[in-house]
Amino acid sequence: MAKILIIEDDGGLQQLLSLSFNMEGYEVHYAFNGKEGYEKILLVQPDVVLLDLMMPVLNGVEVIKLVTSNTLTRDIPIIVMTAHSDKADMLEHSIKAHGVREYVRKPFEIAMMKSLVKRMLNQYPRKSVPSSQVAKGEVRLDVKFRTVWISDKMIGTLSPTRAEVLRMLIESKGPVKREKLMQAVWGDGSRHSALEKTIQRLREDLGSDSQRIQTTSDGYELVG
Repeated sequence: MAKILIIEDDGGLQQLLSLSFNMEGYEVHYAFNGKEGYEKILLVQPDVVLLDLMMPVLNGVEVIKLVTSNTLTRDIPIIVMTAHSDKADMLEHSIKAHGVREYVRKPFEIAMMKSLVKRMLNQYPRKSVPSSQVAKGEVRLDVKFRTVWISDKMIGTLSPTRAEVLRMLIESKGPVKREKLMQAVWGDGSRHSALEKTIQRLREDLGSDSQRIQTTSDGYELVG
């Protein structure tokens, strides 16, 4: 099932597009600002992105530059949707120079957009991207980029040490002993203060009121 990400802050158009592509059998994801959109591109790895240019937080051009500069996302076909009318031809040429595959001016027919998405899927099939993500419950970690999501919302980027401790907690079915964590991360089973400080920082990363990392009799457990 192909995955489509719609980055559009117009709630009515977002709902119409989402419903239309859901009915076609696609897996549909959505975002209402550019920052959320780019985070979901990294998380979901969609097969096609529909992107409005006039977006809050990060505009469409900023999102395009981030996507096309990342080796894991630069092959994702992007269809730009815009209501721009001033110097539209010049804007279209500029946008496509950044790697955008198609440029659609609003308003447009939904049937036309469906046809365009099908063509993008056939013309630019995505290469399989090895997943570098691990997850437990609502917590997800991208090991390669050390980025953390909770409930599909990116909360930040971890230091290498905190990312490695979190990875071990995520991949374990139960508690992880302190000695195992210290030996794996620091190569020394006596780094108790370093481990405690790292766990404290991880708890802060996951939320000031987070009880996701619990202390056990001989280690720690992520409850997700």
